[in-house]
Amino acid sequence: MKQPIYDGTNEDECEYYDNVIVELPTYEGFTKDMPLVDQIKMHYDVELHNFTGDPWQIVGEIAEDCPNWLNEFHKEFEENLREREYIQ
Repeated sequence: MKQPIYDGTNEDECEYYDNVIVELPTYEGFTKDMPLVDQIKMHYDVELHNFTGDPWQIVGEIAEDCPNWLNEFHKEFEENLREREYIQ
């Protein structure tokens, strides 16, 4: 069964695509080859978009204040990816 793709311009010119069920990867599968810096950038993409400072300085300050920050980051990042439907 095909579903319409409507871009909001002209309903008569909709394209159609076949229903495809995509199996999302697990958190481990999605992040296994992703460097920590890319994970941090992806997790904080909105905040970093206009950020002109050094994100590693912020990470260093957080690490000093909270020794378990990396575990907490991974939990938050996993939840964020699940909400954004990158992972199952």
